[in-house]
Amino acid sequence: MELKYGTSTITCNVPERNLLAVLEPKPDEPLRIEELLKSGVTAPIGAPRLVKLLRRNRPRDLVILVSDITRSIANYQEILRFLIGEIVDAGVDEKNIHFIIAIGTHRLHTPEENRRLYGRLLDEFEFTFHNCRNELVRIGKTSTNLVVEVNRRAREAEFVILTGRVDFHYLAGFSGGRKSILPGISSYNTTRANHSKLRRPGVAIAELKNNIIAQEMAEAAELFKPDYLVNVVETPTRKTSRVFFGNPIFAFEQAVEYFCTQRKQTITQPADAVIVSAGGYPYDKDFYNSHKSLNLAMRALKPKGSIILIARCQEGFGNMKFLKLMQENSIDRLLGYPEDKIEIGGHRAFVTARILKEHKVYVLSDLEPETVKSLGFKPITELNDAIEKIKGEHGNDYKLFIIPNGKVVLPVLNQRR
Repeated sequence: MELKYGTSTITCNVPERNLLAVLEPKPDEPLRIEELLKSGVTAPIGAPRLVKLLRRNRPRDLVILVSDITRSIANYQEILRFLIGEIVDAGVDEKNIHFIIAIGTHRLHTPEENRRLYGRLLDEFEFTFHNCRNELVRIGKTSTNLVVEVNRRAREAEFVILTGRVDFHYLAGFSGGRKSILPGISSYNTTRANHSKLRRPGVAIAELKNNIIAQEMAEAAELFKPDYLVNVVETPTRKTSRVFFGNPIFAFEQAVEYFCTQRKQTITQPADAVIVSAGGYPYDKDFYNSHKSLNLAMRALKPKGSIILIARCQEGFGNMKFLKLMQENSIDRLLGYPEDKIEIGGHRAFVTARILKEHKVYVLSDLEPETVKSLGFKPITELNDAIEKIKGEHGNDYKLFIIPNGKVVLPVLNQRR
């Protein structure tokens, strides 16, 4: 079969007796965005319809938290325009609607990026960026003693609506929902203290239970008490699949449940190895984005299993802090790094160290082999060479999965999620 590699493909030939399965999500079956919005808003989850709720509360200061470019949403302008229509129909004056871009600790957008994300809404409403270091207010502590500081402007609003997209997240389990609050509009110190727990047991992609990072995010949102949520689930090809409206807790939970039904692939046994493509360009444009595919691929592996990552990475490594941490520290040093010294930016290096401690990872890319090797990965120039190495490591009867797009499939062993 052909696996995406940048804008081209790589031929993958695995003997049938060694191949357990090709793991792919359900095919796209998107509806028209107008139908999805109408069905979602008229059947809110765990809350009255938004119009009814707004008429009851009559807010004079309404804030909508919107996602930044790192969590871009298909049809976002249509979704926000529809949302504004509901708000205005409830009697809220347009001049009382304010947008806060929940960038967390990320960089500011360029004007061009802003225009691409929010379009003409920028000309009609006030948009401001969250600042993780200024204009903050403390709202309490979580049960884990995390001090929660959030955007003052959002906190003082009379009515706050969260918007976002549910997807896999390597620390929080899933994006969407409460992530609009933490890290979306939280202080740097709150976010750093939360994210620094990334090596704790239970912190993993597609996991919410016993995940301290996800737990703290949920508790931070409970302290904030947002009023409403609009979250989107998209298909693997970035088309809108469903839009969830309603209570910030219950609507998010149902969005996650639905998302998992679309992305889950049940497997009856773990494999000795996985061949995973990052999905081609733009998903494999750099190494930092490409190697996130390892988090889901690991779920299909036996202990000490091997992974072959196919990612062209024509734009290099993508995050120099990550590169620096990986090159300047051994795997064991990263695994023992003090939590209070872990800073936002290259923190993904500490999760990657855990992957490399548990698994051997081969990388087929356009990157300089010596640089790939310096990070703890094993560079290869031919896919067949890595398959031969796997045969040598796991025997002639090795078993293998192929994942054509490593960021969209959740392997689940024996129905367990």
